[in-house]
Amino acid sequence: MENDLQTIIALTLIGSFNVNGGCRVKNMLRLFAVLLMLVLLLAAVVAAVNAFDEPLDANAAAMGEPRPSSVPEAHNGYLALIAMGADDGADSAAYAQAWLAEARAAAQENRAEKQIEVKRAKRPDLCDAAHLSCLAVVQGQSSDISAKLEAYKEDLERYEKLIALRAYDEVLDYPFRVASEFPKYAPLVAAQRAYLVRAALAVEAGRIEDALTDVERDIAFQRVMLGSTRTLIGKMMVIANYTRDLAFVADLLQTTTADLKPFAPRLTEMLKPIAPATLSMDAALESEFGFVKHGYRNPIAAGFGVEGSPLETIAMRLFYKPNATINKFYGYHMQTVEMLRKPPVVLARAGEKFIPTFEAWKFWDLIDNPMGKVMLRTEMPSYVLYALRLHDLDALNRLLGMGAEIIAADVGAEGVADFVAKSAARFYDPYTGKPMAWDAGTNQLSFKASDALTKRKLFNRENGRVFLRM
Repeated sequence: MENDLQTIIALTLIGSFNVNGGCRVKNMLRLFAVLLMLVLLLAAVVAAVNAFDEPLDANAAAMGEPRPSSVPEAHNGYLALIAMGADDGADSAAYAQAWLAEARAAAQENRAEKQIEVKRAKRPDLCDAAHLSCLAVVQGQSSDISAKLEAYKEDLERYEKLIALRAYDEVLDYPFRVASEFPKYAPLVAAQRAYLVRAALAVEAGRIEDALTDVERDIAFQRVMLGSTRTLIGKMMVIANYTRDLAFVADLLQTTTADLKPFAPRLTEMLKPIAPATLSMDAALESEFGFVKHGYRNPIAAGFGVEGSPLETIAMRLFYKPNATINKFYGYHMQTVEMLRKPPVVLARAGEKFIPTFEAWKFWDLIDNPMGKVMLRTEMPSYVLYALRLHDLDALNRLLGMGAEIIAADVGAEGVADFVAKSAARFYDPYTGKPMAWDAGTNQLSFKASDALTKRKLFNRENGRVFLRM
């Protein structure tokens, strides 16, 4: 009897558990179904909101669009620059035309560019005037260095054709994309190094005027390219080349002062102030905007900021508005443009940390174009570093211009401090708005460079200051 009672109780408990447990499971399933429906409903609402894009702002639509070059190709330094990368012994002009034709065709067909096979022999390493004194390197080494220069004979011929031109305009009459190739700049850099080493050999041989003439021609072209280039990489390349020229001139001013006095007027003309318009970053930033805008139009197809995984593809299809993203990017971009128009002292304080001001996240941002807003916050570059390099170049040019004025006026060491204090504003340190610093103990005229410059190895740089020893 007792066993029967225990069995009945046990069966009753099991039945109760099955009934209650089954109810709980059903309730949980119902709750899950409701939550799933809410999630799907929210996703549908978000997708519906993002199904309708806004009109593209007229200014954003026009900025950075492809346009024909304003310079005939036969007179355009950009074609001559491309030609620097041609095969040894090849028709460099034909190579430049073929390179440009492929870039246009690839953009039109929206494909990767086919690489043009180039065969160039390895060149021997040469002194880089931006880093050390090439005049010191060639002393007593003329025959060995002249032999090395033989390997650069064709490069120098191409380079001289380039710097003889007085017009430069990148051919950007096709959409510039993430997949687009830039011209090969390494042959250009190597040729310019060889060009200045050859000038150093002329100084070693006592042909100061020949060396000065060569540097004059090169600086004249660098000024043309600096004021005309419309790409950020072009701007940075010409800054590097121009800096190399000025470092060579600084070397000349320090080591051949007496020999340079007869050429003082030419020196002051060569080192005349860089025009403010030439120091503008606007054109380069416009091209950068066009490049980024092309990516934002279809990030998946352009491979811009997304890897194209199935989940990313679905998210971009449902929760991304290209026009809204581009419009917002335009506003951020113009903040950057306005920032880079500020005086160098303001930029130096901002340093590399400046980024546009983003609005605080709101709930609606999670619904309206959330993918675009995330991309804007993760892909926004800071261009202050590049602007500071431009102002460092200007400061170096002013420093050497002041040095040339001192030589032209035949000022002795005891009179330099007063001469510098009374100098014209065009020779002032752009980072302080005051005359260059003079240290009578070391006979050094100097300015404190931006952090962008002090992080790099440079001729005549010490403790963050770039100097000219008088």
